[in-house]
Amino acid sequence: MSRRRTGGPELNPRQIRVLYCISREYISSGKPVSSKQVLEHSNLKFSSATVRNDMRKLEFLGYIYQPHTSSGRVLTDKGFRFYLDSVKTITEDLQESNVAIAIRRTSFVGDIEHLLQGMTRILARAVSGFVVIEKPKLDKLVVNSVSISRITKGYLNVSIVTDLGVSLNTTVFVGPAEFDIDNFQRYVNLAVVGKTIGEIRNGIKNVELRYDEWHDKRLQDIISFLQSIFDKENEEKYYRYGLEFIIANEHLDSSDVSGLVRSVENPKNLEMLLSSFGDVDENMVFIGDEVGRDELKNFALFVSPYSRKDEKIGNIFVISPKLTYYEKINAYLSFSINRLSEVFSNR
Repeated sequence: MSRRRTGGPELNPRQIRVLYCISREYISSGKPVSSKQVLEHSNLKFSSATVRNDMRKLEFLGYIYQPHTSSGRVLTDKGFRFYLDSVKTITEDLQESNVAIAIRRTSFVGDIEHLLQGMTRILARAVSGFVVIEKPKLDKLVVNSVSISRITKGYLNVSIVTDLGVSLNTTVFVGPAEFDIDNFQRYVNLAVVGKTIGEIRNGIKNVELRYDEWHDKRLQDIISFLQSIFDKENEEKYYRYGLEFIIANEHLDSSDVSGLVRSVENPKNLEMLLSSFGDVDENMVFIGDEVGRDELKNFALFVSPYSRKDEKIGNIFVISPKLTYYEKINAYLSFSINRLSEVFSNR
């Protein structure tokens, strides 16, 4: 399916106001909206005949449609897009809302893992949607230290701490041979500290050891050891939370829910879905057919990158029913992105 943004002839100011009132009423009630409701629930001073004519024009242009001949109008994907573009500003009262305060408090957590987990849950509850926060891209992280300890005979626990406080922990099998762990740890640190994980992965076969005191067999042991740690591509890349809010939504049916579950529960399926949106450098929203999957046609997907100074290091995704308060999600998402970027830029 195409993700091309829908456009159309320019609306006049009155039609824009009518469409905005239809959008607010439909998103609020989830039911078709009549011209009578538009006039009753707004401060528009037009006649009912004028509003009906404008609604026919809006339907002709593809912003709304009539699901049944005797019913009012509902928004199309193009109508949802209009509403989103109308409400992209952050409201002032967000800054002191309970959710904003909770996000601000979470940003003071020193442990990055807990910070990202906490923000995922807070944001999902705030927007009543499914939230995915991508971990900082490992290849961009600089190794600060490597700690090695023996678990049992032949097995070592390896803990890698990076410059952003993100840690990687893994178990490595080294066989029954005995050797000096302290010396081994010292040489491993000399090989990798100060390098990015991407640099280590790309040059793993040509690691330059600054202190070559061991014979070739021991050097090969270190290289093999580094390969076993840094050549892994199957680490969990995302924190996710909020399926219960999707399941409880009254405007989605069982096929909508099962379609989303299939797309996000399995890590490989989730990776395929999120990577299909490419390298995002700005806030973007995909509505209905723009998401590109028939099973997700009743959803909207919001994505926004967070950064360290000027370097993008991850994304936040929000998946919501397309019948939602777009201004609310945009506001909380922008607030979360700003807090994350602030935390990482100060490290």
